[in-house]
Amino acid sequence: MRKTFLMTFLVALTAVSSGLAVDFGFGAFGGAVIPIAQEDQGSGAVFGFRGQVSVLPGIIVEPNVSFAKYGEAEFEFGTREGSKITSYGVEVLIGARPGQIGFGMFGIIGAGAYSMSRLLGSEDVTKFGFSTGVGFSFGLDPKIGLDLRGKVDVISSEGGATKKAAAIIGGLN
Repeated sequence: MRKTFLMTFLVALTAVSSGLAVDFGFGAFGGAVIPIAQEDQGSGAVFGFRGQVSVLPGIIVEPNVSFAKYGEAEFEFGTREGSKITSYGVEVLIGARPGQIGFGMFGIIGAGAYSMSRLLGSEDVTKFGFSTGVGFSFGLDPKIGLDLRGKVDVISSEGGATKKAAAIIGGLN
């Protein structure tokens, strides 16, 4: 994933050196993660950090890191601890306008590496995944904005299956 962050930095550097107006920013977010069609996980929490690089009008590239902890799942024979997932990725916001005061809406598409662990002492498994969704922003002033996002993460799994989760997150940029 270091390569992804390096590529994002190089794209931003290229844009700056070519004379394009590039805006940089950062933010933090938190919210809920809800498993889709996974009976071995319960709903949990997610939080993380993101950088923002506006390279073209209406296009923002966001390298990010997030930490999710799923809740316990209830079974007839007891409970099972939920997974912990750390992800490193890049999302592209389409239609986003940095510095916009007031309400805005944007689409989200992204990809990343998802490191999953379930039990203390067990080996982490890292898989490729992608995300898509929609977001709403509210600019308080040109430097500070709030956003609310709904998205779906799809992570590849063993045997060609996938793990899917919905996330509802709010953030400050």
